[in-house]
Amino acid sequence: MIQDYEISPLLENLGLVSESHISSKIYELYEAIEDSGYDAEVVEAFVDCFGAYDSIEEILEKVEETYNGQFDSDIDFVENLLIDTCSLPKDLPSYIYIDWERTARDIMYDYSTSKGYYFRNL
Repeated sequence: MIQDYEISPLLENLGLVSESHISSKIYELYEAIEDSGYDAEVVEAFVDCFGAYDSIEEILEKVEETYNGQFDSDIDFVENLLIDTCSLPKDLPSYIYIDWERTARDIMYDYSTSKGYYFRNL
């Protein structure tokens, strides 16, 4: 019996580790994550935001659909998002200022973040 342990929410939610059990499927899990091209931290951040699913394949599919990158702040994320999606006109007059803090607050209703990783809400 394991009395004191700390594990990632990913392993706990998939039921791979408990007080009295360590599943050998942990190796398959991390192999699937490695094959997906995502870091384990990205997958764990997704689980922090949205909870666990029934299988790692389902989690990786949702990460593929929703992952938007890693950023230092909501403002950096939103500014990058708006530039990448061409939502800001290229000829924006210099006398117009964007309140990035408020813009980030409003746009973040549609996104979730954990540990600097950003995901579009499902």
